Amino acid sequence: MYQTKHWSKIVMAGLVLVSVVACGKSRSVKISDSNVERATTPAKLPADLEKLWKNRQNEQDLRQALVGLEKFAIENPQYADVKVLLCRGNYLLSDGHLWLKLTGDADADEKVKEESIQFYDAAVTWCEAALALNPKFRDKVVKEKLTIEKSLDVLGPQDIDALYWRYASLAKWSRLVGFTTLLANRSNFSAMVNRVKEIEKSMGKEYFYSATLRYDAASNALSPTGDKKLAAKLFEEAIAKHPNYFAVRVLYAESSLKGNEDKFKKQLDYVLKGKAASLPEIEADQIVEQRKAKKLLDEL
Repeated sequence: MYQTKHWSKIVMAGLVLVSVVACGKSRSVKISDSNVERATTPAKLPADLEKLWKNRQNEQDLRQALVGLEKFAIENPQYADVKVLLCRGNYLLSDGHLWLKLTGDADADEKVKEESIQFYDAAVTWCEAALALNPKFRDKVVKEKLTIEKSLDVLGPQDIDALYWRYASLAKWSRLVGFTTLLANRSNFSAMVNRVKEIEKSMGKEYFYSATLRYDAASNALSPTGDKKLAAKLFEEAIAKHPNYFAVRVLYAESSLKGNEDKFKKQLDYVLKGKAASLPEIEADQIVEQRKAKKLLDEL
């Protein structure tokens, strides 16, 4: 039987802890110095684990999936795709399931936020473990003692999943930890997303439902000095490209439209009335976004 545990205590064999210190709260980059060769094919997960992951819209299934995926990743360290699943799963637990538990009561929410910080940190850690399967990147960070952000030039298309989800997880971790930490990491966010854009260009296609376009929109919407009109334009552009990708509509409503009730409701109503299965590869994530849309509407 799988059991849940605190992900801040994750232990992976052969890790080297590279201290990252900046203004605000710091965290340790956990990069392996072992010469594990990255698998060229995706991992074949056990059927019960596949089922738990497929049902990740259910919190307990996701928690059990994370425990099983961690065990599999430790026993089979060559699979970058499993490490990325762990990154995405920890992110979903915080950004989805735990976010849905927030009530607006400061005392009650504090425990939820503390747990969310742990899961976001675990997400970042697993993406870093996936990136470390690129030997050139690993050498820069471990042997040359460079920061991750100064080592991004050696990352390519095979690293884009881990790179993007590291950015997304680190951004959410920083925001929860506090404003000073968020400010301290802003240049790191830009460095990661700019590298994703460069890889997109080399691939000749966009990544994950206009992920970098969403970044540009959200960064303008959420920054005190951001261009709010540009943010709205970019959100609308992202929605036009992928109308059935619910997360962008929820993000648009939450970050930009709370002062415009009609537009706020329009975006969230679309999500609630939409079909999560329209994007079958992320159907579970879509279901969680529908729950987030309902919560935002109920709180209006």
